[in-house]
Amino acid sequence: MTCEGRTAIVTGAAGKGMGRSIALTLAREGANVVVNYRTSAKSADAIAAHIEEHGGRALPFQADITQQDQCRMLVDAAIEAFEGVDICIVGPGGGWHPEAIDELDAAAALEDANCELDPLYNLMPLVLPGMYKRKWGRLIAISLMLDKPSPSFAYNAAKAARTNAVLSARDAAWPHGVTVNVVAPGPVGELATLRQAIELCEHGMKWQKRKSVTPQDVAEGVAWLCSDAADFISGCEMPFMFH
Repeated sequence: MTCEGRTAIVTGAAGKGMGRSIALTLAREGANVVVNYRTSAKSADAIAAHIEEHGGRALPFQADITQQDQCRMLVDAAIEAFEGVDICIVGPGGGWHPEAIDELDAAAALEDANCELDPLYNLMPLVLPGMYKRKWGRLIAISLMLDKPSPSFAYNAAKAARTNAVLSARDAAWPHGVTVNVVAPGPVGELATLRQAIELCEHGMKWQKRKSVTPQDVAEGVAWLCSDAADFISGCEMPFMFH
């Protein structure tokens, strides 16, 4: 499994969850990584520094991916640094509004839907043309295992919209050598420190003794979908089971 020579934008890569582990894992597999963040500059810098200290190439870049102009700056920076974007991982999404349907906060629920869809709608027209031209690309969105929904109606509906938007793009992207897939975990715990994320990425003892899904498990699935081994996998939802 390798992503050698590819360039990946990993959105929301500077937090304590899946994005950070995905960035570290794609770098481990040889990809150049754009470590996107919205507010966590110090964390993004530390992740990028670790990647470069271990022979990789990384670029921390601040952008709110719900904003079209900032997405354009993000993609332009990736192209300037690495000459193209081969992989785009869309992570950040809606918030948490647990109201029942008879007490629904309509504005908050619609904001959730926008936060799930805006990044896709902003990024697809920026990254897909280059992928089409090179006849190779990977678009992967982090969503939700919809047959095991969360307690929040608004969150579930917003994730369902994201999933449908990605899977609906499969047939248009496929003739151009681009696969589009959804990674669909349930709740995944955070890793408190970068050191913990690195240890799991390096398959240390914590990885070997894990008892449930970690951000690294999700990252391994993403890395496989980004590899040439998954050339013929498109339009899938990759689920993760929990104890």
